[in-house]
Amino acid sequence: MTYKMLVTDMDDTLLNDDLEISYENEEAIKKAMEKGVRVVLCSGRSTTSMDKYLEQLNLKEKGQYGISCNGAVIFDTITLEPVEQESLSREYAKYLFSFAKDRGLHIQTYQNHDLIVERKNEYTDMYADITGTKPVEVGDLLSWIKEDVLKVLIQDNHEKLLEVAKELENWVKGKAHMYFSKPFYLEFTSMNANKGLFVKRLRQRLGFKKEEVICIGDSFNDLYMIEEGGLGIAVANAHPDIKKVADYVTHNDNNHHVMKEVIEKFIL
Repeated sequence: MTYKMLVTDMDDTLLNDDLEISYENEEAIKKAMEKGVRVVLCSGRSTTSMDKYLEQLNLKEKGQYGISCNGAVIFDTITLEPVEQESLSREYAKYLFSFAKDRGLHIQTYQNHDLIVERKNEYTDMYADITGTKPVEVGDLLSWIKEDVLKVLIQDNHEKLLEVAKELENWVKGKAHMYFSKPFYLEFTSMNANKGLFVKRLRQRLGFKKEEVICIGDSFNDLYMIEEGGLGIAVANAHPDIKKVADYVTHNDNNHHVMKEVIEKFIL
């Protein structure tokens, strides 16, 4: 099979634990692009926090796209402006804000290019360190929200978030996608937005068939994307449940040039 599109998650997949793209991964991606393969970064991050990595990989060119906010946005990599977008309704976001407030949970949301929080805390500081995104403090989120948002994220320890997910399991049905992107991040997007749905939209926009697309990731927010790929790949450090649905599990983890392995095995 000749693959024409390579879609990769960023954190814990393309990026190592120091949040860097290794030289080996960068060189392998360069070779794939020289063969005409379309490389797409697909992340739970906001669009702006992906920008420096797009620059590093020479993906900021005409006709290049990225996917951000866990599949809520397809954006132009030059302008960083959305070309397709699906938002979570204001009504559902307000419910989640109220739910979190009643239980003392740490919650944040995204609108346009901004990360919105009530006030900074240890969790927002940790998120800012990982993504490079500075939060905008707005006070009470219930008073602030006037329109739909891109996604909502609750941060806390994993055990508490497992309880939250259980409590919200019935409410989200037919309203939103809910999944863990990291053990301490529980995220919510529109029913019309996830990484798999937006990979499908983008490959159709570019004229590619499903079987011509490789998708690679590590966590539950990557599940739909891995299933959408003609070749769905889980990295060695992926959650065991994600490995079960993958067509291929890499030998290397995100700290040992996993993209180099994938590209050399399936593209070069």
